[in-house]
Parts: sequence; C-alpha cells; structure tokens
Amino acid sequence: MNFNERLKCTTCEGLVDCRFGMSNRDVQPFRFACPSCGSGIEVTVEQGKQPKMFGAESYPLEGHFTGENPFIDLHIDFPVSFEPYVMGQTPFLRAIGRIGRENFQIHNFRLDSLNQLYKKHDVIERLVNLYKRKRNKVLSDLAEKEFDEPAKSFKDCDINMMMYCVIAKVFYPFSTPTSNAEDVSLYLTKFNDIVKKDKNIMDSFVKEIVESKFIFNLQEDCFEIYPRILELELALRPALFLDYDKDYVDGNEQVPYRVSSREFKNYKDLYKDISEIISRQIVLVAGVNNLLKRGDHNKFSDEKIKNLNDFANKPFGKKLEFIDDTWLPISKSVADNQLRNAVAHYKAEYDEVSQKVTYFPRQEGMKQEKPNEIYFLGFTRKILDSYRLMHSLNQLIKCLLNYEYFMRNKNS
Repeated sequence: MNFNERLKCTTCEGLVDCRFGMSNRDVQPFRFACPSCGSGIEVTVEQGKQPKMFGAESYPLEGHFTGENPFIDLHIDFPVSFEPYVMGQTPFLRAIGRIGRENFQIHNFRLDSLNQLYKKHDVIERLVNLYKRKRNKVLSDLAEKEFDEPAKSFKDCDINMMMYCVIAKVFYPFSTPTSNAEDVSLYLTKFNDIVKKDKNIMDSFVKEIVESKFIFNLQEDCFEIYPRILELELALRPALFLDYDKDYVDGNEQVPYRVSSREFKNYKDLYKDISEIISRQIVLVAGVNNLLKRGDHNKFSDEKIKNLNDFANKPFGKKLEFIDDTWLPISKSVADNQLRNAVAHYKAEYDEVSQKVTYFPRQEGMKQEKPNEIYFLGFTRKILDSYRLMHSLNQLIKCLLNYEYFMRNKNS
C-alpha cells in the first residue's frame, strides 16, 4: 500500500511531493529534510490513527504529481533512490526488482520479526542492568516472563548461558542465518587445538583475562550495545536489505539512497562505541593467536609489543598490524579507523538533504582540504557490519567464559 501526499514546509513554505510506502510496522516514523531549506520534517503513521506531522502540514493535491515540486519516495524497510516520480514505480516494486522475490521474502521475514521485537529494547536494557548488579533471581524471572528463557540455576555459568540464549532469540534478524553456530564451532576448534598442545597455556590465558576482570568488563560493554541496536533499528532495516542487493555491495558504494532515520548524531555515537568495543575484543583474538603460534598469550611476533597488556594500549588502527597471519581475519572495511576517528572527534559533517556524510580523517590543522565521503546508507551498513563483528566476538567471550566455568574452574 502507498499513498501520495503534498506537504508544505512550515519553515520555508516550500512544497514537496511525497510517496509513502507502507510497512507492517505498527508505528512508522518517516523522517527527511525539506529539499528547499533542509529543515527536518517528520510524518508518523500509526495504525488506526491520523498521521502526525512535524515541520510540515498537508497541502491540497488534485490528481497526480506533475513534477513542478521536489519529489521524495519514502519507505522504512529498504533504501529508496533519489529519482523523479514515476507512477507505479513504488519503493516496494523497485526493491523486489533489485533483489528478487525469493530474497525479498527472506528480508521480509526478518522485518516481521523486528516488528515484534523492536519494542523489547527497554526489556533488554533492564536485563543488562540486572545482570551487572547480579540480581540473578529477578533477572531469571524477567527472562522467563518476556522470552521464555529462565536460568537453570542462579550459578554464574547458568546465568551467563541464559543471557546468551536471550540475545540469540531477540537479535537473530540482525545476523546472517548460521553465523552463531559457525562462530562457536570455529572458536571451540581453536581452543581444542591449543589444549591438545598444552592445557596449561590456555589456563594461563583465561586466568589473566578473568582475574583482571577484563573479560567481564568487556562483556558488559557488549551487552549494553544490544538495547541500543533495537532502539535504532529503523535505519538498520535498509542496511539489512543490502545483504541481498549485489549491485550495491559489489559496485560503487558511493550511491545515494534515502533512509528514514533519526538524527545522524544518534547513529554516530553508536558506531563510535561499537568500534571502541571491537578494539578491545581484538585483544582476545591476539591472545588466542599468540597461543596458536607461539604457545604464550603474551608473546607477539613483533618484539616491540611486550605483552597482551601492552597490545591492549595500542590504537585501534594499529592493532591488526601486530597480529601475524591471524586465525580470525577481520575486514579492514569494518575496522575503519579513519571513519571511527573522524566520527569520534567531531570531524564529520552531515547533509540531511542529500544524506551525504563528509568526514576528515587526516590531521590537516585548520584547512581540512582532503575530505572523504560516504552516504548515510553506507554508514548504516558500516554500523551493521561492525555490530556483526562485535556480536561474533561476543560469542568468543561466551566460549572463553564457558572454558573458565567448565574447564579451568569447575566450581563456578
């Protein structure tokens, strides 16, 4: 279902013609910038209620759009191109044409799941807070009530397992279908390779990351990302669509597509925080790599790195250079240190009309003459890819803690 609406911007009084494509989400917030003045316009469609408008008002429309006003196609479930109005060429039909009906059905299945799960972000936040405070009974009761996932007992190992079961149930729409099982299988295989050589070196590694509380602090930071992913899922829906859009993924990613979203700064902070967590998770990857290659989690191929603690202090962009022939390849596109630094240090500008992000990754003093550019859709894809890496490495955290509970310290 689609409907056409002519809006009048309350800031500049410019007219804009909009085609709204309807999703199955119960509340559909469409957000975009006035093409004439750049002011924010919001139209919220909720089942059984009149649409609410902010920054614009409805303007009489007779017949069809004729092209005399700027035109905006809108849909919350997939990216929409910046093109003139063509009758019948709706966002839905264009989307099916780009990825095919079979892939669209898979994408739609994930969206239907999100339509039910996105409201749970506050519940996930409560679970995380209870986990941090070790309120195990209340935590288990809430997990059973909301997700039918009670803990088998209030022991640390069972509470830990319960949390990962909830995460697997709620966040599967953001993952590729078999990623969790494949990740865990890889991690356990590597652990087994190490233990076969010498269980003591694995015990020593796990003992250090446990007694320093590094792994627990890192796990809590990972858990705190999950409710934020649900809270900001609107802009990630089009990014999920790109799993099947080969023209976008394989071609030039500097392609403008419109994405209905909140302000850029909300997503900027999320990307920055996920990147910071990945930077610390890579410490675990390096430790396992050192065990596999040299039988000592503190021994690097580069003697400039004294130990794992020294490695942890290295900048995100430098860490991958010190992991030789890694057992777990990490895409440099995901570990985009230039974009992360620009976003973290307020060296990024966002044009709400074109949805272009201009960032300055180099130290150029006051000039800032060599910018890089990425469209907002590409940026949300970076967030999704970063989240997936963080989530994958959180499975590594789970496996290391299970090793602590069931192999090194069986009394937990």
